[in-house]
Amino acid sequence: MTLLSKTFATFGLLAAFVSPSAFADTYRHIDDLASDIERKSRQIEKEVRHYRHTPEYRHLVEDARDMRRLADHMHDVAHDHGSLAHLESDLRELDAKFHHLESVFDRVERRAYHGHGHIHGETSHVKQLLHAIEDDIHHLQDDLRSLRTPDCRYSRELVSRPPVFSAPPARHWDDHRSRSSGYGYGRGITIGGGSSRFTIRW
Repeated sequence: MTLLSKTFATFGLLAAFVSPSAFADTYRHIDDLASDIERKSRQIEKEVRHYRHTPEYRHLVEDARDMRRLADHMHDVAHDHGSLAHLESDLRELDAKFHHLESVFDRVERRAYHGHGHIHGETSHVKQLLHAIEDDIHHLQDDLRSLRTPDCRYSRELVSRPPVFSAPPARHWDDHRSRSSGYGYGRGITIGGGSSRFTIRW
């Protein structure tokens, strides 16, 4: 393969690397994760019935509902490829709400063990749902962080911004650099070698 062919192959790989489909895939993954959290939060809302004879029952119901609504909103934003800052703000709120809800469940379990209220039936599946939601939140944090990396921002700019061409500065033909180059421009790049060598000047 000649140097010229390798150069064009490299440009082709670069174009593939910065393809906007990678960003679409990340947004789709965020959308899926948010939908998953919304579904699991809805399940927790149903499971809260096991805690209806505890003082924190209404608190648990409201917090589980708030978490579901936040996840549903985040799903809508991601589905429309909305603002990254908006998604980050939603995720911070969702994470805070999750940890608060988790702490309330722990407090209820401890208090019920000491006779403050009564929990009906087996609730280990509630803990499993909470752990699954926490994993989803960590994956969301990773996805949003990947969209914030400098390489990612630079790649998006390469893909989304059209090239801007400007006229070269005016030169006089008696300019020494112009005479030595044989062109009206003083800078350029040379690609290839031998008979396949060519130069682009500006």
